[in-house]
Amino acid sequence: MLQIAALGEVLLDLLPTGARLGGAPAAAAWYCGEMGATGRLVSAVGEDKHGRRVLRELQERHLSDDYVAKCAELPTGEARVHYDENGKSSYHFLEDVAWDHLQFHAGLESLAGTSDGVIFGTLAQRSEESRRTIYKFLDTVSPQALKLFDLHLRYPYYSSEILEQSFLRATGAKMSQTEIGVVSHWLGMDGAGAETVARKLLERYSALRFVAVTRGEEGSLLLDRRKVYECGGFYADQFVNGSGSGEAFAAVLCLGVLNGADLQAVNEEANRAACCVCCEPDILAPLSDEVLDSLQKARII
Repeated sequence: MLQIAALGEVLLDLLPTGARLGGAPAAAAWYCGEMGATGRLVSAVGEDKHGRRVLRELQERHLSDDYVAKCAELPTGEARVHYDENGKSSYHFLEDVAWDHLQFHAGLESLAGTSDGVIFGTLAQRSEESRRTIYKFLDTVSPQALKLFDLHLRYPYYSSEILEQSFLRATGAKMSQTEIGVVSHWLGMDGAGAETVARKLLERYSALRFVAVTRGEEGSLLLDRRKVYECGGFYADQFVNGSGSGEAFAAVLCLGVLNGADLQAVNEEANRAACCVCCEPDILAPLSDEVLDSLQKARII
């Protein structure tokens, strides 16, 4: 059974309709578990009301908190979510919270040594302490492990140095079409398209094996050093919530690559899973039996 570590933030999203479990690493680890792998969340919460809520929800979802530190003197992370008139969300993150102080220890060293894959982003790198721990974990994993950099750029919590150090360590990368604009500017390629930017990243970073660019309802683009794989996406009968779809995509991408599946199939099935999640109100919506059957037929799980 594949073991996937997801590094970074776990928090409560505070929406107008109430609080829900949030954090891209938590969602990615959970979706890996939904597909038969062992998802390990590496994060931290405070010993407070929000922290107890997070731990309870992790337990209810059968997601281990073995590597979620409990910090008595720091609050649990939270994000206040706002929606504009077009339904587009914006996030305001509480500063100096438990997951800003991730510490590398013997347990994480052991986890790194046994992980087949690692998923990490930029948000948890906003503090130097957590950033050092994430890099130490990435530098400790086996050379054969997949290190998927799922950008999740949240202004102002990223920098040129964070992007550089993350891409240097990554063996795979995933970003949204919106994030292409930020990355192209950082590369000095303002206005460049997704394929051009992806090719530049593969050229610039020798360890990088593939780059995926998600395009919402228009599907996605996946490039390796030999070929371009395109998927036009799937139609959601009833779009409810886009939150969590990117993490479902990342989980399929991670497991598919590790299991040696055909990359065209990986790209298509990652879109199928993301579309399934978009039809459900919960950020951690279970994948349908139809999607799981399709993943099995494509030898992704």
